[in-house]
Amino acid sequence: MLQNLPMDLRQYKQFVCWRYEDFDGTKPTKVPYNPSTGYPARVNDGATWNDFETCVDAVEKGNYSGVGFVLTEHDPFTFIDLDDTEGNADMLNIQMKIFEAFDSYAEISPSGKGLHIIVKGKVPSGRKRSKIEVYSDLRFMTVTGNVYRNAPIRDHDELVNRLWADMGRNTQTEGHDPYAQQTATDEEVINAAVTASNGEKAMDLAQGNWQKYYASQSEADLALINIISYYTQNRDQIIRLFKASALGTRNKQTTIRGVDYLNYMINKSFDRLLPPVDIQALQNNLQAALEQNMRRVPQECAPLPAIIEQPKEVSDCYFPPGLVGEIAQFIYDSAPRPVKEIALGGAIALMAGIVGRSYNISGGGLNQYILILAGTGRGKEAIASGIDKIMTRVIKTVPTAMDFIGPAEISSPQALVKYMAKATCFVSMIGEFGLKLQQLSSARATPIDLGLRRMILDLYGKSGEGKLVRPTIYSDKDKNTECILSPAFSIMGETTPERFYECLNEGMVSEGLLPRFFCIEFKGKRPPLNDNHLHVKPSETLISRISTLCANSAMMNSQNKAVNVELSPEAKKVLDVFNEYCDAEINESDREIKAQLWNRGHLKALRLSATVAVGMNPWQPVVDEEVARWSIALIIKDIKNITNKFDLGEIASDDDEGKQITLALNFIREYVTKNWPEIAKYKASTAILHGERVIPMSYMYKRASGVVAYKKDRRGTSEAMKRAMKVLVERGDIIEVPKMQTMQRFNTSAVCFMVNDNRILSGAY
Repeated sequence: MLQNLPMDLRQYKQFVCWRYEDFDGTKPTKVPYNPSTGYPARVNDGATWNDFETCVDAVEKGNYSGVGFVLTEHDPFTFIDLDDTEGNADMLNIQMKIFEAFDSYAEISPSGKGLHIIVKGKVPSGRKRSKIEVYSDLRFMTVTGNVYRNAPIRDHDELVNRLWADMGRNTQTEGHDPYAQQTATDEEVINAAVTASNGEKAMDLAQGNWQKYYASQSEADLALINIISYYTQNRDQIIRLFKASALGTRNKQTTIRGVDYLNYMINKSFDRLLPPVDIQALQNNLQAALEQNMRRVPQECAPLPAIIEQPKEVSDCYFPPGLVGEIAQFIYDSAPRPVKEIALGGAIALMAGIVGRSYNISGGGLNQYILILAGTGRGKEAIASGIDKIMTRVIKTVPTAMDFIGPAEISSPQALVKYMAKATCFVSMIGEFGLKLQQLSSARATPIDLGLRRMILDLYGKSGEGKLVRPTIYSDKDKNTECILSPAFSIMGETTPERFYECLNEGMVSEGLLPRFFCIEFKGKRPPLNDNHLHVKPSETLISRISTLCANSAMMNSQNKAVNVELSPEAKKVLDVFNEYCDAEINESDREIKAQLWNRGHLKALRLSATVAVGMNPWQPVVDEEVARWSIALIIKDIKNITNKFDLGEIASDDDEGKQITLALNFIREYVTKNWPEIAKYKASTAILHGERVIPMSYMYKRASGVVAYKKDRRGTSEAMKRAMKVLVERGDIIEVPKMQTMQRFNTSAVCFMVNDNRILSGAY
């Protein structure tokens, strides 16, 4: 039937496939896909769309459930979606009038219960009211070709905008309707009350057993009225149900004064209820803001996808070409618990320890600060054992090669400088580096730790040819240090993510300590035991190449010479674009910590790519485009991982209460802007609530759990989140949806909120 779609539509290369996927909602979700790649499609990324024939072919092969069309501002179309009215005669009558007014192509929806009318025309933003939706941009709409009205796609711009305006009229009422109609039977109201979480209390009060709850029967009367009015706001029904209870039979309720008394209690109960919210008006305003936000993607970012979008090989920790990749492969193969991220970090560290001083790029050496983050039992010890196996063989032909492996513990800055005076290029492999970071960054750090921290900060940029570490003198002459020419000090630290993020804070970023580190995090499970690891030995070729490199670097170090690593024209272009990208990230950062993290992004990419290039050709090292892109992708992955941790509140802040509010806004923004599959993983909402952009408090609790700013609050995570949400309600950022409405519309009594100030979406706060 897809061949029945009008040619007007089929000529656009804006088609996607979609598949039903179950995310524990009341019905499956239609998820859009690009059939050419198998990855999800995005409504604001034309690279993820296809032509009509490609999508139809993929569906016919059984790979997907159906075809969809992505609406954009550049095509002339608007979709009117008339959903199943579920027996509502009034709504069906409205839909029939719309159908008759728009004499354009119409087709039956995939469910067989709805109708799509496609017209030419453009509305300012997507809009939904009850069972009617109108969209003309930034939306993918399913298409079936199951023709209901065989007509051309007609131009109805004026008419569709009139419909859009009518759908946007605010129907919100102030306060509570004194003439509210009965919407449920007495039995339904009673069943809802006694089966709720406070059902036992409702049953006791209805049976007159109030003494264990209240000091007086008057308080119990009001409590029962409050419970009944939660499920119905029809005054006659409330009075009838109350009088049918044991509390309503006493004399006080049967007199004329009793009528006044009941009305007084009902009025008081209504005063406690939240005023009704025009949910669809809020949704329409939010939809307009979402579309405006999605259109703000800077055009200058268009040339960057190949750099920013990490290739699959990089996300799978692809080993680079040359000696770095070969060392990484050996460490991986010889590890009891092989992990590619760990092996790669070890290979880069060993190379930096050998060539950090003898090779330069952009005026600086190639020393590296590397930190491996992996859980307990993930095989971090493979780095030291693998490097030991290599270097034990290398020193048989190049005895001085062991000088490239530095001390595993550094007690003081003076000790480090004294060691560098005799070994100017080395890597120190420090186990449980998280503990060392805690000592260095602690508010109670000793003078020795503070001095070592300053030394580590300073040494990062001292490895370039012609640079030096100036001497330090003390009253105790034995502590004096010498002047050292271009020392190349590298660090290979390893720790668990928990330890690292626990000690990490904004100060470590703002002073520049963390931005100097290239962090490689392994988030997977413990790998199975490699039974063959004891039998793996480095090849003669590998040992020969490393030995030659060590001998050559040792000779250049003794002569204080360095080889400059060149960039191919293609690599230079890629790295220049990345440098501009880092500048843009710094200039657009809303927080200083993000600017600091991006500040050394380009330098780290240069050093990483140059280290790989030396391993490919130590005699004439040139960074090619492949290595440049590989390095950039890893650096972006590292920086974004850390910035996301800050955004999610998993790293401590100096102002936790302010941080809690900021995080709550971030969680809300995440909820309303992300697709349901990304929200479903938290198991704290439903597809219906998310589709209506209604935020349950349970989702906010779930997002706050484990977040440092909430977890360490003395009031507890839940109370801290309640306070943050209260502040946002009082500020007008969000609005609480009355439980009566959530019960009627979503069949839930959960505390829920909606966005009231759309500036939340742009991060204006």
